[in-house]
Amino acid sequence: MVCKNDNIVKAPIFGISRLRMGTDGKGITTLVTFMGCPLHCKYCLNPMCHEPIYEPDGTTPRDSILMLTPQELYDIVKIDNIYFQATGGGICFGGGEPGLQAHFISEFRKLCGDKWKITLETSMRISLNALQVLAPIIDQWIVDLKTLNASAYTDYTGCTFEVMQHIEYMQQLLDLDKVIIKIPLIPNYTTEKDVNESCEELERQGFKHISKTEYIIRTNQY
Repeated sequence: MVCKNDNIVKAPIFGISRLRMGTDGKGITTLVTFMGCPLHCKYCLNPMCHEPIYEPDGTTPRDSILMLTPQELYDIVKIDNIYFQATGGGICFGGGEPGLQAHFISEFRKLCGDKWKITLETSMRISLNALQVLAPIIDQWIVDLKTLNASAYTDYTGCTFEVMQHIEYMQQLLDLDKVIIKIPLIPNYTTEKDVNESCEELERQGFKHISKTEYIIRTNQY
């Protein structure tokens, strides 16, 4: 998102969670969550990412949302610099879909340099252009692909199945050693057979780090 008045990159953020351990990869991390997501998952963990960003006037961010520049975010999170450097941690960008804010993340990387690890927790439902921007600057990818069962994917996310294309993009642009793929068991949508078949196909595609997880049924619906 770009502020038209001064051409400064800004992004809507609804959460900054400090001092996380063992959740976002190695080291102490701060999770930064962006508004906005192209998916409408039935058991969405952060459904507020789909809520309006602004008050009815169209310009004032809602109370729960911070509209920040990369510099403003850096000034907030740098309080934990010593922890990041001592433990090999840093910032995990999530959401919502953080890949929608590729330019913001690129500008943030220029501020923190290489001293912090940057992790992206993503569904990979992003454009090829965004992936090209992010590929050189992300240290670890945590990719929740949902499932390789096309009908289950569409039923659960409300979106067309484009996962195989996203897999091809990752193979072309990413160091697969830096990629952790999550394949969840999604109650009422996928089975253990679906999970196993998805993992086996990903292994054939060259992915080395695949994690089986399980979703909890949530009541929010879109």
